[in-house]
Amino acid sequence: MHITIRQLQVFEAVARHLSYTRAAEELHLTQPAVSMQIKQMESSVGLPMFEQIGKKIYLTQAGDAMLLHARTIMQHLEAAAEEMNDLRGEDSGRLRVAIASTVNYFATQLLADFARENPAVEISLDVTNRELLLSRLEANLPDLVLMGKPPTDMDLVSESFMDNPLIVI
Repeated sequence: MHITIRQLQVFEAVARHLSYTRAAEELHLTQPAVSMQIKQMESSVGLPMFEQIGKKIYLTQAGDAMLLHARTIMQHLEAAAEEMNDLRGEDSGRLRVAIASTVNYFATQLLADFARENPAVEISLDVTNRELLLSRLEANLPDLVLMGKPPTDMDLVSESFMDNPLIVI
């Protein structure tokens, strides 16, 4: 079995979004390029990672198993990169940010400022609706979440960091 790191990255994004299109957007690839990476990976493994029912895709049993390994491998690679950056004396790492679409208008500028001040930090941004944001929170996928109102039924630490007054016109 020969699987590339890039194939694992593409697979993890498709599995997280359950969408080839959303994964392609996140990875700045075309949808056919994402499909090709998944097909090559499936060919190498000898098992399908996804099944399509109607317009939706779902992880197969093999896909579920591979996802656990893919995430572990990616975490090890990130830890190695962070350690090398630490040895060079750089603040680095990966910051996975998820934001509700309602805060997109100001959050992107905040993240751009942060990225300018911390060039060795890789930022991934996921803009989504509240329902998907909450499910990702439950799965502990993002490192940081920006939203208007935090959930009250989850054991989370939240901090209000700016006022957002509503104005009637």
